[in-house]
Order: sequence, then structure tokens, then C-alpha cells
Amino acid sequence: MADYILQVKKLCKSFGAVEASRDLSFNIERGHIHALIGPNGAGKTTVLNLLSGELEQDSGRIYLNGEKLDGLPVHKRALAGLGRSFQITSIFENLSVSENMALAILAGQGHNYRFWKNSMKSAAVESSLVEALERVDLLGSAGQPAATLSHGEKRQLEVGMALVGRPQLLMLDEPMAGQGAGGTVALKKLIRSIKGQTTILLVEHDMDVVFSLADQISVIVYGHCIASASPEEIRGHPEVQHAYLGEQ
Repeated sequence: MADYILQVKKLCKSFGAVEASRDLSFNIERGHIHALIGPNGAGKTTVLNLLSGELEQDSGRIYLNGEKLDGLPVHKRALAGLGRSFQITSIFENLSVSENMALAILAGQGHNYRFWKNSMKSAAVESSLVEALERVDLLGSAGQPAATLSHGEKRQLEVGMALVGRPQLLMLDEPMAGQGAGGTVALKKLIRSIKGQTTILLVEHDMDVVFSLADQISVIVYGHCIASASPEEIRGHPEVQHAYLGEQ
């Protein structure tokens, strides 16, 4: 029997007459990379906003580890094990790379930042910072302002910041957007390195990335999941080909 870390059941969300999510259902197995794909405007980012608590569904249920998330605010969902990176990179560009990572470490411990300078030297930060930066290959850039990083390195930093909170499920929203070939290769390597340790929900337009990384793929069209299966089954699914992938 499959071990589902996340279960989404008949999720509905409308904005006026527009149905952004329509009876949306899919399950994510623990330890897997699960991709969410679909045409522009299909409702993929809306799904992430509903899962993270930034939007409230009109109806339907969301379960993490069998526990209902409905009604919980964003910070309580994070404490329950949900982590997220955004479509637009969200780091503090005026702070150094190490300061950004330190903030994430402290946030994961519920720190209130009243004594920021002292906190940077705390045992919690010092014991975790080097490992966190090494994991995303940014230890050599620790002291430089985050603003000076390349776009790809900023993405790596953001994923690293999400990981220090030790999420059970990490949601990545278009991580390859705006990447050059080198940045895409580096980020794919990072995502592969955490596979099995952290379950990943990947929203991505780059189909080469999706099919090279994903264990399972769910396809959303007009807010509804039309298929959820292995990459091989999705490639050959006639409705998916017609709606999104094309005949080739």
C-alpha cells in the first residue's frame, strides 16, 4: 500500500466566475519527486497557494501525514512540515549569503530576531550554517552580498533556505525559470541530491527537467487534474498529449 505524505481531495477554489481549482484530487508518495504540470493559467500556482495556506479553498480537503491542514495559517503549516520556494526569488539581497541562510535557520526555530547580531553567533547557527551552505554549493560565496549572486545561485540559496527548516514536503514553484543551461544543471543536481530525504512537489514548465526528475506527474488543465501517473504513462496519455504535450 502506498505511503502518501500528501492527499488532496476534491479541492475547489473560484475567483468570481473563474474556477482556478475544480474538484482537484491527487496524492504524493513519501520520498518521491511529484511534478505538477499544465498549460499557462491551468491553476498550478493556485494549488501551491492553497496547500501553503496563502489562499483558503472553497471546498475540499488537504491532508499532510493524515492530518487535516484545512484552516491552518501559513506558519502552522510550515511547522507541520511544508516548505516552499517561490516563482520569483525571495531572498534578502542586501544581506550576505550567510546572513540569509542564518535567518532561515533561526526562523525554523521560531526565533524572534530581537538580538540579531548575537543570534548570528549562536550555537544553533554556527552548528548548521556551514553544512547548509555546502549542501547548495555556496560556502565559497558565504560573505558576499546575495545581490551579487547569479540568478541560478540565488535559486540555490532560496532552496537551501527552505531546506534548513527540514520540511517533510518541499514545494518548488518554477525553480528553473530564467536559468541558463549551467544553472539548470546545478539545480537539477541539487534536487536529485535531496531526493528520498525530502518529498518534493515540483511545478515546472521545462519538460526535459520534469521527465528527468519526476517519479510521478499530475497534469492540471483548467484547474482539474486530468491524469496522475508515472512519466512513461503521462507521455503516452492521449488526453495529456492533446491538452498539453503535443503529438510529438
